[in-house]
Amino acid sequence: MVRASHPSSIEPLSERQEAAPQAGSASFTWSLAKIRIASLVLVGAATPAIAGVAVATPGVRWLCVAVLAGIALLMSELSRRACADAVVLTIDQYGILDRRLMARRIAWQEIEAIWPVDTGRSHTVDIELRWPKATLSETRWPVRAGAYCQIAYGVPALTISMLLLDGSVSELLDAIAQFRPDLLDHTNRRALAASH
Repeated sequence: MVRASHPSSIEPLSERQEAAPQAGSASFTWSLAKIRIASLVLVGAATPAIAGVAVATPGVRWLCVAVLAGIALLMSELSRRACADAVVLTIDQYGILDRRLMARRIAWQEIEAIWPVDTGRSHTVDIELRWPKATLSETRWPVRAGAYCQIAYGVPALTISMLLLDGSVSELLDAIAQFRPDLLDHTNRRALAASH
């Protein structure tokens, strides 16, 4: 078992280390193809609401308008992501940086384990943290809630989604294995070894 010191003893990375991807690191950006598919799904979901506005009673019309407003908000978020050419997720020698979750890297020492993943079906990777409260203390409240879920229910504190990113869960696990194979579940380590 890997031992790590208390979270307060982990040295913060310099700004240069925090910002620039290192040689040998893996980076993932938004996938335009996956965003297009998500947009088509949203258009399909809007069709019944459009029909409801045209033929429904006044109370149902307002409900349909609210649904359409929600879909429009989601479409604008997808559009913003499609226009962004930034790196969203980086795996390197210092840890994992997912800009959707937090502004700083999660250092390798802060990660207890990567939970088992069915690489054929899953689009997410679950991460159990050593010190969930300390690691997530400066994040937005929806992310910070993961710390309390891990402490209270024994579920992973963080989930990294590859659903709208270029790349797959297998590629993410490959990148993690490059730096910290000991964090992966034994089933995923075997699958990665068999694929190489």
